[in-house]
Amino acid sequence: MEAVIGLFVLMLGVSHSVETYCDGTQNGAQCYGPLGGTVVLQLMNNASEIHKYQWLKKNTVILEGGMNISLSNRLEKRSSFTPSSGTFRINKLSRTDAGEYRLITFDSNGTQLENRALRLTIQAPVSSVLLDSECLSQGEMKVSCSSQGADSPQYSWTLDNHALTDSELLSGNTETNSITLKQHVSGKLVCSVKNKVSRVLKEVQISTCGVGTYCDGRQNGAQCYGPMGGTVVLQLMTKASARHRYQWLNKTALIMYVRRNIILSNRLEKRSSFTPSSGTFRINKLSRTDAGEYRLITFDSDGTHLENRALQLTIQAPVSSVLLVPECLSQGEMKVSCSSQGADSPQYSWTLDNHALTDSELLSANTETNSITLKQHVSGKLVCSVKNKVSRVLKEVQISTCGFIFINCTTHTHTVMLISCTLTDSQTAH
Repeated sequence: MEAVIGLFVLMLGVSHSVETYCDGTQNGAQCYGPLGGTVVLQLMNNASEIHKYQWLKKNTVILEGGMNISLSNRLEKRSSFTPSSGTFRINKLSRTDAGEYRLITFDSNGTQLENRALRLTIQAPVSSVLLDSECLSQGEMKVSCSSQGADSPQYSWTLDNHALTDSELLSGNTETNSITLKQHVSGKLVCSVKNKVSRVLKEVQISTCGVGTYCDGRQNGAQCYGPMGGTVVLQLMTKASARHRYQWLNKTALIMYVRRNIILSNRLEKRSSFTPSSGTFRINKLSRTDAGEYRLITFDSDGTHLENRALQLTIQAPVSSVLLVPECLSQGEMKVSCSSQGADSPQYSWTLDNHALTDSELLSANTETNSITLKQHVSGKLVCSVKNKVSRVLKEVQISTCGFIFINCTTHTHTVMLISCTLTDSQTAH
């Protein structure tokens, strides 16, 4: 189920062009340089005021200079030192540049004035980011953000320029590289990947996932159902690579023709995909015209007909919303009606405090109709479930004895859609 449209990548520094700065004027400074890039180290404020200085890595003198002393630089082919600012620039950094460096200064008498250390760590910068999205079975969206080559990557996420909230996030958190968004979440999603030397933002405009169903069509006469506007995944065969040639037809119209695992034609290619390794055919953006009988015809390498198998696809409008209306009757009983909006062939069921309603609680009708009447003094968590072959919605309410009305309804989306309401005394609700 494709739900991602549009893509924008902002890369702040890549490979050779990355440059970092570090103030190394304090003893024990922690500095970071980008692999292949440049680091600018602030070693001192003004080298021209120091009689003599040496900058060493272990026992090797990298840089030496001072008043009336010619400047020497062991790394002169890929570095530069500016005495007036006290900055040392190293280009084309490699892993071997990492380690502890020490700056030692002397006065005119040769007395050591300072012995100060800094540690340089080399990190591979974030060079690219992959962002993959996957629609899950109940309309949630799993989004993964992975960096390529970076050392110690750190991740963060935003949606429409704000941090993701509990109402949008189903699992994971905004500091991991994989998150799962709840149903109906859409907007500008940004994944930020950074380390000490670089940062890359990857932005994508996401739309909600469509409702999806799966059907095993490997048995002749299979009955399959797809959600209108959503996606159906049809298991046509176990492994298509074992078939030399096959055709998939709707009535007499050829939908797909495959030979030696090469898809030679796909009439629905703009909104469908076929995976030979799994034998599954996915159709997106389903409409009523997709309904009907389909046939799979297979042949061996000699052109001999092997199989002619049918499946029936029915398209249903999913349950989009549910209305739950209570009514107090003259003797204190409560009539509760549960109606779905737009769904094809809705089926109803009821529970009270997670159990089926009993004769001691039910005055009339049964738990498979859209309207029930509860006896006096019945209270608890009442749930109406509305479903068809492609969707299911639960609506929940905490009921008390009659004399109460429903207010403050909120919708919660988890594995199924859950709508909760509270009750307030009718005399205080106005």
